[in-house]
Amino acid sequence: MPEPILDPLPEGLRLNQIQVIGTHNSSHRMPLPEERFAPLMGRDIDDYRYEHPSLTDQLGAQGVRGLELDVYPDPDGRYAYPLARKWSGRGRRPESLWGESGFKVMHAPDADYRTGSPTLAGALAEIASWSAVNPRHVPIFLQLELKGNWPWSRLLGGVAVPRWTAATLDELDAVLRDRLGIDRLLTPDEIRSSGMTLARSVRQVGWPLVDDVRGKVLCFLDCPPQVRRRYVRGRPSLLGRAAFTCPGPGDDDAAMLMRNDPRGAYAGEIAELARAGYLVRTRADEPVSTARADDMARPAAALAGGAHLISTDYPIPGRAFRWGSGRYVAQLPGGATVRPNPITATVD
Repeated sequence: MPEPILDPLPEGLRLNQIQVIGTHNSSHRMPLPEERFAPLMGRDIDDYRYEHPSLTDQLGAQGVRGLELDVYPDPDGRYAYPLARKWSGRGRRPESLWGESGFKVMHAPDADYRTGSPTLAGALAEIASWSAVNPRHVPIFLQLELKGNWPWSRLLGGVAVPRWTAATLDELDAVLRDRLGIDRLLTPDEIRSSGMTLARSVRQVGWPLVDDVRGKVLCFLDCPPQVRRRYVRGRPSLLGRAAFTCPGPGDDDAAMLMRNDPRGAYAGEIAELARAGYLVRTRADEPVSTARADDMARPAAALAGGAHLISTDYPIPGRAFRWGSGRYVAQLPGGATVRPNPITATVD
């Protein structure tokens, strides 16, 4: 049995003083050639031609410490027969889980539906199992993109995605606690200081030491503003919530922020937000186009800019073999899993 992963770092660093690589749409599998329909997927079908191995392999062999899951409410097993399967003359999905209720994970329910982690409960259990074997890992950042209807597929008779109601969001919290475990979740309640908002806490008191939160998972929601407001309602500064949100820096629940583009003026903004105490997630690449152009300037900007979580589809060499020179990669120097943040770290 292999030795547990340790994620070495200098002592004394806080959570906002590190930098890690994550994967984008971490459960994504490429569409089958016979199911690439332009009316469902747009003109550039190549945009969907990327995929990732299992979550276990990403956390282990690839050394990522950030994952992204696109999550859909599913009260009645409604995603069993995507339009792409109907149009290609194929039957319903054969796995029985698609006829069952429970949150599902995929990029798009009618077109780009192939996934390595069909259920949220299963994905969380896989993450928890890997974490249990490797308890000294630095916290895993788990981005949960709460998805809704894809308008063009709805116009063509595709599935109706349920709304993210207050009850659905409460159910999501319950699944996070149940499958990851209360002791493994790093929640807003653990970061918020007494008598302060969450935003003021991270700016003035700061984040915990990395060594005090190893083995944890920090979940954050990527969702429309109205869904975020629903999640926060009656929960000042995310009181009692299982996940963080991604609002603006002026909001009381601001602790984790997203700035997708690390270049140009955004680079200065990311560095400023990082210095202020916020955690920031950015993207090293867009699916296919960045790798196809061999644009190494974008991951370089992401690495230098101070974002704490850098998302990519190409976290190790060789993943871009279909595009450009095939040499594109977005990784920390030396292929490390974590390093001191170039903007915020202070190491004695």
